[in-house]
Amino acid sequence: VIMDLNGGNQLFINRSRGLTVNRVIDFEIFRGEIWVTHGKGVQRFDLKSIWANLEEPRLILSSVRVNDKSFSMLKPGKFSADQKRVSFTFRSPTLRNRDNIRYHYKLIGLSNEWMVNTYQNNEVTYNSLAPGAYTLVVKVENNGVFSPTSYYRFSIAAPFYLRTWFILLCLVILILIVSLYYRRLLANQKRKSQRINELNTLRLTAIQSQMNPHFIFNSLNSIQDLVLKGDVDNSYTFITTFSNLIRRTLSYSEKDFIDFEQEVKLLELYLSLEKLRFKDDLTYTIETNGIQDLQIPPMLIQPFLENALIHGLLHREGKKELSVYFKLEGALICEITDNGVGRKRSAEIKERQKSQHESFSTQAIKKRFEILESHFQNELGVHYIDLMDENGESIGTKVILKLPTKHTF
Repeated sequence: VIMDLNGGNQLFINRSRGLTVNRVIDFEIFRGEIWVTHGKGVQRFDLKSIWANLEEPRLILSSVRVNDKSFSMLKPGKFSADQKRVSFTFRSPTLRNRDNIRYHYKLIGLSNEWMVNTYQNNEVTYNSLAPGAYTLVVKVENNGVFSPTSYYRFSIAAPFYLRTWFILLCLVILILIVSLYYRRLLANQKRKSQRINELNTLRLTAIQSQMNPHFIFNSLNSIQDLVLKGDVDNSYTFITTFSNLIRRTLSYSEKDFIDFEQEVKLLELYLSLEKLRFKDDLTYTIETNGIQDLQIPPMLIQPFLENALIHGLLHREGKKELSVYFKLEGALICEITDNGVGRKRSAEIKERQKSQHESFSTQAIKKRFEILESHFQNELGVHYIDLMDENGESIGTKVILKLPTKHTF
């Protein structure tokens, strides 16, 4: 092998150049000639003659196969996304120089580095090419003499999910989804704000129910009667209880939840004042069953006590009984039972008397329970039971409230 100063091959002296055997014992360069000794004798090679007789090799790009299927080489190849396995076969028609032939090639778009194959290794295969444009560049060398360079251009289409129209479609869908999500989020926030406003409005309605003019007027009349009778102790107690009830009502109205014990205390204050109006005819009980460490929304129960007193017990003659019973069954259950005239009889009396008393709004309390039920994702509400005796006569009403709760700790 004759090499240049950079280590590149310049010329091969082998069988194609007349070398008898490949095993050389020794060689000598003398006056532009190489003398070689081997097992069959001595041979002389004239370097000038060898260089002068070097032929320019000829390159033929004989075939292109895509996924093992032949394609025409007369025009650029346009292959689909699944046609990613491409093979090339090239040859140089010569017998004498076959040991000296070297194929130089590179695939622009994949690598710019030249690869070199021998005469026999004349097939190149690229597996799993990525989508894009490629150019195969090939030339053949014979002892430093190169053929003209051949080119073959082809392209592999991108799969649909990598194409511009699909990416733009995905972006549009993504923007639409994000837009719808934020619109829904804003709608939920707006709905939540509306519920908060409604709860605040209903809370004010609850305050008005507990501080309605009839109740205040009756309380003041009771205080006046006690003062006129000179009952200083009872009048002082009444005034203290009345002021305590008003103070608690105003204080609790600003809170979403209060301790269960505080709500019970509020109910006791209210009923103790109402008992002064009904005198000894009214007896009431509040049974908590030892419930503690719970919080409930304020002023949900008192309106139903007021309805029981005004619409049920007020029209009953004789002993008036009212019981408030609490129990825990998943949620907090409050049962309010009275032995009044019943809902049907009360409605008849109200219609006949054209009563102008504005008790706690049934629609308002119903709406408040609906909002609480939606907020706490739990079944809440009010259930009425008309109590009857064996003869079908009304002997009172039971109201069952299912209330939302929070643990104090």
